[in-house]
Amino acid sequence: MFRQIRIRFDNENKVRPQYYWAYDLYSALIEKMSPALAGGLHNDGLKPLSHYLMLPERQNTVFGSLTWVINLLGKETIDEVFPLIVGLESLHLRHYGTSLRVIEMTADPVIQENDFVAGHLLNERKTGGLCLRFLSPTSFKSNEEYQLFPSVEWIVKSSVQKWNSYSRETVIDDPEVMEELIARSRISGYSLKSYYNRLKGVKIPGFVGYVNLAVRGPQPLVRLYNMLISFLAFSGVGIKCSLGMGGCTVEPLSSEQTPE
Repeated sequence: MFRQIRIRFDNENKVRPQYYWAYDLYSALIEKMSPALAGGLHNDGLKPLSHYLMLPERQNTVFGSLTWVINLLGKETIDEVFPLIVGLESLHLRHYGTSLRVIEMTADPVIQENDFVAGHLLNERKTGGLCLRFLSPTSFKSNEEYQLFPSVEWIVKSSVQKWNSYSRETVIDDPEVMEELIARSRISGYSLKSYYNRLKGVKIPGFVGYVNLAVRGPQPLVRLYNMLISFLAFSGVGIKCSLGMGGCTVEPLSSEQTPE
């Protein structure tokens, strides 16, 4: 099971917000967790929590409210962390000289794994295109190098890895299926901007924006592809999603947007 929570903050001192503030918010939340759960967030593999900040539009010289999106993966994480989140009233970011006051909180219903799988794999709609929006700085790492531009291969491999780390019942363990997903999909359009994200004193090259993904093939394969890519909205895409990177949304493309 997994659940998404959105917290809207008022930036009390009107300091210009940055994506990397998410790491300080994450650190403040970890301090409220049990040692066992906090320790699990440092293990290898998919972390049971992903999150990111959505920055506000600037109106004249004043920055408005900003939104922190938190995804909780797994029953244990939801049971322990959700009450901590609900109890938040404000968080002080001492490194940036401002406090963030909670002004609104929205929690989506819990999504069960079986329902998520059935909703995609048994879906009769014929959709072959998705828009993957990168809402916080996103990066992949290949051959020990950070990547400034996404590729179908990295997106698909990220989705399969994260799904397999999470799923308890529907594991994608056939290498030929992954290769087929990569071979039958492509980036059909994009609008991206490079962005260097500061994290623990290191500048990590990445990007924000969106890519349109087109996939063609047998309907079972298309449905599987859509399920895996859609899960990225909860797990995050690419690297360091538990530290505020890789936040994204996934939306179906209209027939006019989907290439032939």
